[in-house]
Amino acid sequence: MMDREKVRAAFGNPREFTTSPLYRRLSRTVAATDQLLSLACLGRPGQYPTFLFFGAVHRLLLAGADHPLAKFFPSIAGDAAHPPDSGAGRALVSFCAQFEAELAETISTRLVQTNHVQRSFGLRLGLSVIAGEVPGATHLIEVGASAGLNLRFDRYGYHVGGRRYGDLSSPVQLEAESYGRVRLPGLDALPEIASVLGVDLHPVDVTDPAERAWLEALIWPENHRQRALLGAALELAAADPPPMLAGDAIDVLPGVGIALPAGESRVVFHCATRMHVPEDRREAFDAAIARLGETGPLWWLSVEGAPGVDPRPRPRRPGPILQLRRPGAATEPVAVVDGHLEWIEMLA
Repeated sequence: MMDREKVRAAFGNPREFTTSPLYRRLSRTVAATDQLLSLACLGRPGQYPTFLFFGAVHRLLLAGADHPLAKFFPSIAGDAAHPPDSGAGRALVSFCAQFEAELAETISTRLVQTNHVQRSFGLRLGLSVIAGEVPGATHLIEVGASAGLNLRFDRYGYHVGGRRYGDLSSPVQLEAESYGRVRLPGLDALPEIASVLGVDLHPVDVTDPAERAWLEALIWPENHRQRALLGAALELAAADPPPMLAGDAIDVLPGVGIALPAGESRVVFHCATRMHVPEDRREAFDAAIARLGETGPLWWLSVEGAPGVDPRPRPRRPGPILQLRRPGAATEPVAVVDGHLEWIEMLA
């Protein structure tokens, strides 16, 4: 179980819900209600309690749970959804009392496995930055891959800075804003990919309707475009599922590195994954990734939280950093991005 006061603090100041007025309002109710806090604490340590709790609630509502709370969710009621301040908190308390057993089962057994397809922008951008320096074909590994949708990044279209890249006929078309004075590299310049592999504690089977429903439940109720992109990407991946390896990255990555052809380059990518690793295991998580470079040159790309010190002289919008660690070099910032890669600001 999670630490109760840490969970209360997470709901008391839910900074992650920048585009969900409903979840911001409901978070205050959870923080102030002991019964709801007890449910939220059932998650595994390291999991984001707000994402996990609301994912469990949303999952039941999307499956057709009959309760007035559904009227507040734009994902269900559409434009007719009631405003959050017109009784959503009371409805949540009632809902959790009625469906306590179902919520407890989901919260205690599920993992936060958000697969925001828009984050493929981060991988594509990072690969374009290193395209000219990676020798020969490279092996791509995503840690915390969930359903592996980012591993199909080369089958999506990208629109940023007034230009289009990738597969312009793909059903998955991603759009992002570009800010700052530094120009983005051409996103069609990529290293040759020899193989892809996703690593996850519990890989999501893209052909399983129940697993797909959980991914949809983790999308905030107001994010209609993200929900449509997820559906299109899941259909695309289901036709050709990417290879996935189940297990804790700390345990399995050393074996992955040994199995790759010695001397051949490899790129590892993770986005909003390290934040779900328990604090006392993060050093081991980093070490396991670094070991991938023991048998071949490693390029390490990540998007994990806001920086301690912002690298921009006059930052106008906060966001996490797309970071790059080249073989034998220190980690350096490449761009400041939106958490869901809705915008990108390249750094010099």
